[in-house]
Amino acid sequence: MSPQIPLPHLHSGKVRDVYDAGDDRLLMVTSDRISAFDVVMAEPIANKGRVLTAMTAFWFEQFAGLVDGHLISTDTADLDQILSVGQP
Repeated sequence: MSPQIPLPHLHSGKVRDVYDAGDDRLLMVTSDRISAFDVVMAEPIANKGRVLTAMTAFWFEQFAGLVDGHLISTDTADLDQILSVGQP
């Protein structure tokens, strides 16, 4: 199941979907899909996407100031601004 996001869809991987958020930004959505041996399984794992995103945010925070990162936000409240890019 893919999320309904009104942005140009660029790519779907095994567990992530990538969208063009404009201004040289990408929106990466981590899904609940699960894959093993390069096969996406039929049944997703509830909240897997949230857990993977939280783990990613944790490590970006740990390395902040040590290395440059590309993460802008993991806060879904910021999506309103991202989704309004290019909208009238």
